[in-house]
Parts: sequence; structure tokens; C-alpha cells
Amino acid sequence: MDTVIQQKIDSGSGVINLPSGEYKGPFYINHPCIVEGKNTTLWNSKETVLVINSSGVILKNLRLEMINPVSGEFTLFSKNPVTIENVEICGTVYGFGKEDSVPELEKQIRLEKFKSESNNSFYVDFYSPSAAELNTDLKDISFEPGILKEGINKVKINISPLPSKTLLYGDIVLKSVFNRRYYISGIADENAETQTDKYIHKIDENIITNENQNDSSHNDDKLQVMHSVRNEQLVHSTHENREQVCNHVLTRGERLCLDNYTSSPLKIRMGYKALYKQMDIDPYAFMLDSNGITSCDDDFVFFGNRDTNSHALFFNEDKSIDVDLTKVPEHIMRVSFVYSIYNPEFNDNFSKVIDPYITISQNNIEIVRYTAEELFAETTIIFLDIYKHNGKWKLNTIGQGYKEGLKRLCANYGLIVS
Repeated sequence: MDTVIQQKIDSGSGVINLPSGEYKGPFYINHPCIVEGKNTTLWNSKETVLVINSSGVILKNLRLEMINPVSGEFTLFSKNPVTIENVEICGTVYGFGKEDSVPELEKQIRLEKFKSESNNSFYVDFYSPSAAELNTDLKDISFEPGILKEGINKVKINISPLPSKTLLYGDIVLKSVFNRRYYISGIADENAETQTDKYIHKIDENIITNENQNDSSHNDDKLQVMHSVRNEQLVHSTHENREQVCNHVLTRGERLCLDNYTSSPLKIRMGYKALYKQMDIDPYAFMLDSNGITSCDDDFVFFGNRDTNSHALFFNEDKSIDVDLTKVPEHIMRVSFVYSIYNPEFNDNFSKVIDPYITISQNNIEIVRYTAEELFAETTIIFLDIYKHNGKWKLNTIGQGYKEGLKRLCANYGLIVS
């Protein structure tokens, strides 16, 4: 719990202006006031973020997020009427009427590949607790309808013609009483099929029905339970460092010949000891020609394009990437392995990642490990390159970061990001 923010809430009257940044809860509002943020995120890991114990409270310009939602905990909890103005919610709420009925649903809308230079369309289900609207900053997509009714809405997403190798990457905000954010991604590919009204994300009506029928009486004594003070801890990762013997522990700028490791595929995986805040960190692999360019869509592998035609690279469900050096096309001179924070919020960067490292394994045996140090405001990191020199494959640890994020790096590699 951030005691400075709690003290500010406790001592303030009238308008309480919260500073920009991210602050770990739980927090409690015990008197009438206006709490107004400025690029302010209040968050918690598995426990309720904000509890309101008073009437006459107004929340403005805030983002409230529970990182790992669990049953019986809420992002926002109140038994009193609260006025909401421009508040983004990630997780469930209690005490807000129909807004309480919104369950935790999949937030990733993955279009995968679609035909470049062509109109494409997809159907996606959105659930809205009341009349709402959909908004996005992406100029290349539109919605039918843009205004939603209460319940499950089947929405058509129209994609304008995009040049080949354009990475569609951004967010969609559903605005009812609260703002709820969804993330959309895909890649325009000249070799892909035109998608017409493809249904890619359907909500099971039973999920909504069961959620609304759940007995919430067990939450009546929730306030007393949530008044206990919780110690702040790091958010630990399932990628926790395993005790292994590694043949090569490298530092930045070191090079290693991989000719002894071409007999079977290599597995590239990122890990870390812990996070200060849970963030979605995704891998990307760019196959580059002699000019340092991804010359075709097939040379770029990520969650929206999981395999190459040559099967040299493959994106796995656990976010590792398999590399078969014997299948890399002749024109490829370098493969760059990048990790990027997906849709970073304010102040999301690699300074929140404790000891990020990348490993290369073969046949489940770790052979190389490199820990990237001294990372601060970067949101995208080139961890390492595998490159061809005099007919031999070699590895180079890079550790170079980009504050501007994935868009800048894609442009350097010849990809357009919308």
C-alpha cells in the first residue's frame, strides 16, 4: 500500500489532486471529496484496489486496475452512490448497479493475418452493461454499430486497405459508466486471404448468465475484511529463474559461434525474477536481409504471425520462439529477437522488470543465458541477434532499448505500424 497516497486522501478535503504515476493499494476513501487524477493509476495484485466508505464521493480521470483478479475481490468497491467521470476500470466493480454484471472477459482481439490493399471485416462480441460507445485512435478501423446496447453486442470491425507489412496495433475503448480497454492486433499480408465478416471472438452467453446469477450476499461483510493493511510485495512471475547449469552466461556485446548447435531447433525464451507491476511482454523475431530489412511479411514472427513459410521460426503458446537455423532462407543474414511491452500504460517500462534475461535452449538443455541490465524508460528491447558471418551462424548480445517502443523499431526494419 502506498501510504503517501492514502495520507493525501485522508487529509484532503474538497478536491484531492493525485499526482501522475502508479500507486499500489488498497486505498480507502472515508469522507466526501473529489478525487481527481492526472495520468494516475491505482492498482493492486490480487486484492481490492479502492474501497469507498462515504457518500458524496466523485472520482475523475483515474485508471483502476486489479492485476490478477480473484473471486470475492473487486477493483472498486462501494456501498454508497459514487459519481464517475472518465474512470478506466480493469477488473470487476461492486455497488454500481448494472456495471457489477461485467465479468472478466478476454481483452486481446487478435486478427492474425489479413489481405493487404483490400477491405477486410471481422465480427467481435462485446458485452456492455448499459448503452455505450466504442472508440479508438486507430484511423484504419471503424465499427458497426459504434453505439452498443445493454448485453452482448455483435460488432463488425471494418479494416481499411493497408499496405503490405503494416502491423495493426492499438486499443479499443468501450465507454459506459466506466471505460474498459481492449487490445487489437493483426498484420496486413499480400499473401493472406481477404477476410469478410470473419467471426473471431464470440462470448458464451452462459458466462454472462452465470455471472449475473451468482449470489453476492457473501460480499456484504467485505468492508471489514478489506480494512486490514496489506504489505506491498513484488508481483512474482511464473518465469522465475530456475536452477540450471548454463554453458555460457554472456554479458552485453559478447559473441558466440553457434555452429555446434545447428543439429536441432533452438528455443528462445525471455524470463525475469519478478515484476513491480504485471505487464504483458511479448516476443517478436525479425528476419533481416543484407540491408537490415524485413523484405516480406513472412520474415516477421509474433503472436499474429506464428510461423514462416520456411518453418525457420515458430511462435509458441508459452511465448517462446523456436529457431531452426537449417531452414533459414538464403537471403536472411540476421535474425533479431525483440521483447516489447504490449500497449504500455503511463510509466510502463523495463525499469519495472527485475533482472530480465533471455535463454537459448536445445533439447530442453539451456546453453546460453544473457541478462539485460541497466534498463530504465525503455518499452522495447533488442535482446540478441543471431547472424551469419562467413557462412557460420553466430550470436551477439545486444541489450539495446527503445523508449519510443515497437513502432520505431518496426520502422527501422522496414515495417509500417498503423
